Amino acid sequence: MTFLYQLHANAEPAPYPLDRPALTVHLADGQRLTFSIAQLQELPQASIQLRTSEGATQRWLGVPLQQLLRHIPDADNGRPLHTTALNDYSVLIPYEDIQRYDPLVAYQLDGRFMSIRDYGPLYLIYPFDDHPELHQQMFYNRSIWQLSEIHVE
Repeated sequence: MTFLYQLHANAEPAPYPLDRPALTVHLADGQRLTFSIAQLQELPQASIQLRTSEGATQRWLGVPLQQLLRHIPDADNGRPLHTTALNDYSVLIPYEDIQRYDPLVAYQLDGRFMSIRDYGPLYLIYPFDDHPELHQQMFYNRSIWQLSEIHVE
């Protein structure tokens, strides 16, 4: 029991409140759904491991984009997704990418929640090390940090 208390006492607070909306999904019919990180944590989880250019390993944890879409009415419709970051950067994610590569809506990097300063609180990341063909600028551009909105066409 003491060990669990120490773990809880030593745990760092999340840099972005877990119960605050972090992602807004705009549906084609005009409806908007919001998800907090706590709500995203309730969905099926996955992780992606990537090697950095220095040879270190990063572990990203979050919700596979396919899983998220399955929990949104009419979102898993075969159409591309328009994604937007907090800094208004936006990029189109082709549906084929979602099916073939299943990018991750990550909220943790190496066991820590990400702050806005550190490209969080959400980061759409592709499994680059699992698919060598992803090592192209086009896919790096689609890995959008500070993900804040998804527009379902």
